[in-house]
Amino acid sequence: MQDVVIIGSGLVGSAMAIALARGGLRVALIDAASQNARLESAYDGRTAAIAYGSRCVLEALEVWPDIAHAEPIDDIRVCDQDTGAYVHYHYKDAGEEPFGHIIENRHLRQALYGQLARYDAITLHAPAKVTAVNNDGALAQVTLDNGTQLKAPLLLVADGKMSATRDMLGIKANISEYGQTAIVCTIAHSAPHHGLAVERFLPAGPFALLPMSEQRTNIVWTERDAVAQRMLQLDETALLQEIRKRAGEHLGELSLAGPRFAYPLKLIRAERSIAPRAALIGDAAHAIHPIAGQGVNLGYRDVAAIAELILARARLGLDIGADALLNDYARWRRFDVASMAAATHGLNLLFSNDILPLRLLRDAGLNGVNQVMPLKQFFMRHAMGMVGDLPTLMQKEAS
Repeated sequence: MQDVVIIGSGLVGSAMAIALARGGLRVALIDAASQNARLESAYDGRTAAIAYGSRCVLEALEVWPDIAHAEPIDDIRVCDQDTGAYVHYHYKDAGEEPFGHIIENRHLRQALYGQLARYDAITLHAPAKVTAVNNDGALAQVTLDNGTQLKAPLLLVADGKMSATRDMLGIKANISEYGQTAIVCTIAHSAPHHGLAVERFLPAGPFALLPMSEQRTNIVWTERDAVAQRMLQLDETALLQEIRKRAGEHLGELSLAGPRFAYPLKLIRAERSIAPRAALIGDAAHAIHPIAGQGVNLGYRDVAAIAELILARARLGLDIGADALLNDYARWRRFDVASMAAATHGLNLLFSNDILPLRLLRDAGLNGVNQVMPLKQFFMRHAMGMVGDLPTLMQKEAS
């Protein structure tokens, strides 16, 4: 028998397994895809904007030193179309550490998988599909497609925004379709980016330039679904012309540095984050708009919070799947998740249009924030994941 079963070995599920194994617990980690498949360059073209608070978690788990090609974010510029309204953040206005780092998902996975392999307490079942879940008794039971049955006092669900396990647990999810698609690709450029991340709000949705290593930039370009499909069919020259229209000239000559990917955008919120002997973490609990790059950071705050609760009870010899723990987790994470989901949803609605009164309102807001340093510092600390009731894993270097 295991202490904890985790379904999903992505960026959040793997970190969860490491956090618990470091605390002496036995973990079964299940994933429908093999690790080799997840590390293929064609599997995922996205980058992760790892906020400073999430970096603290990865450092505490000893994953951070193994991450390749992490590029610091030193400056952030948020601007509205071509009106001249903007907010500019520089990391030294908030402290001595960068806001965060841009890391290719595959490099982050590589570091996480390397750390997983160091723990005999973690048993990996991949590729394996979950066919049934029973959480009615004193133990949660998971049945795999090869007939294996796994039992543990606690089941953690980290199998993504379209989580099949969430459905098996009878937890409904509220889904809002944005009618937008994120086009994701990487460009190389002749001029340096100087660690500057740019988010430009356009009528169809935000256009983000995220600084990467080796003089590259990751593009996260939100478009209406129909337009996105047309853009994805363009040849390289035409696509680069469209990117230049939105990115400007500051990066010099551009070229594509990899394939292009498309991700339909939805807001997905589980109606509840817990069930008997089970808890949802990461995108299985909440998948938000990428407008602020906070999705994976919300997931790492889930990891830090529930790991602290689990390990505290385990040290006392208490039931780690008890309702008391699950309720504490749900309460701890409720405000952070709800406020971030509301903020990203509201920002997308406010900025993804060309309505004059709204343009005037948001431009006044951007310029106002840019001129009030205490307000800027609050938003910077929030973007770094360093506000609110921080779990111990996030306080490693924040204290």
